[in-house]
Amino acid sequence: GLGGAGVAVGAAIAGSRPIYEFQFSDFATLAMEQIVNQAAKIRYMLGGRVSVPLVMRLPCGSGTGAAAQHSQSLEAWFAHVPGLKVVEPSTPHDAKGLLLAAIDDPDPVLIFEHKLLYKIKGAVPEAPYRVPIGTAAVRRAGTDVTIVATAIMVHRALEAALILAGEGIDAEVIDLRSLRPLDGKTIIDSVKKTTRLVTVYEGV
Repeated sequence: GLGGAGVAVGAAIAGSRPIYEFQFSDFATLAMEQIVNQAAKIRYMLGGRVSVPLVMRLPCGSGTGAAAQHSQSLEAWFAHVPGLKVVEPSTPHDAKGLLLAAIDDPDPVLIFEHKLLYKIKGAVPEAPYRVPIGTAAVRRAGTDVTIVATAIMVHRALEAALILAGEGIDAEVIDLRSLRPLDGKTIIDSVKKTTRLVTVYEGV
């Protein structure tokens, strides 16, 4: 993880558009120097004369019975680092669209992929398309409460919304998709309507 991440950062600075995959997102903790102190900062340290068009794929989340160092959800850490973009798809459609958008992006983009979502199926156009980074998706419209979730928890939230509907509560479910930049407008517009907000997150 440590050496490979450094090679990927260097390749991006040299003009390539590398895609580097960690076996587990947990292993990115070994490469914090390369990701946080180099990839995220170089554009700004050099006044924008150099960009780092790097994509990192990071399998994350629990549920596979793996060890403690193989089951964490560390995306919130990286979403607090200026210079990084952090996305987290919940559907096969968005996994492809966000990956292609990340490859196009001039800045480093970290794609966190929940391991349990590798097994789900969904419609994916064969032709290339992009899901814009920084845009959330309303997966279910509702009027009583806003539920904001990411990755596997979007599916859990939609399941909960069906149960709530049976109790007379109409929940709106927002799939964040992008942690940084954050689509605050979609969330705020929803909460203005529902006046209630619940966030759902799979913790470390």
